[in-house]
Amino acid sequence: MKLFRKKSKTVVSQNGRQRTAPDVKPTGAVRPARTSNPSHGIFSGDVLYRESVRRHYPFALYCCLLIILYMGYVFTCQRAQREEISSRIELQKVRSRALLISSEKLEAVRHNNLVEEIKRRGLPLKQWNTPPQIIRKDDNQQEK
Repeated sequence: MKLFRKKSKTVVSQNGRQRTAPDVKPTGAVRPARTSNPSHGIFSGDVLYRESVRRHYPFALYCCLLIILYMGYVFTCQRAQREEISSRIELQKVRSRALLISSEKLEAVRHNNLVEEIKRRGLPLKQWNTPPQIIRKDDNQQEK
């Protein structure tokens, strides 16, 4: 039993008789296969059915696995590099802020600025004309 039967067409001849004509493919519809072009077998996939190529399937799968792992490695390294760059930018911001705060602190601690701030606030503080003296305990008194 044939699953697919060719349909025959009924053709009316010039004298009025009906006859059946076999189904014939048009000649220009299908391009003949090029056997001289070696890339045709590669692009059509026929090369994968050869026995000499079938024995290399495990190696090809191994190479595909290595390529996928390498792509994952590259994406992981790119993400780590982006995080490193963002942390360097953040570190630079923190450094510049710390430098600004330290310069403001040094400016505020200067003697002239302290005197001006005391006068501005109206605090009853006096400035001594003599420098402070350091009082030290004698070593003899410490032993007793």
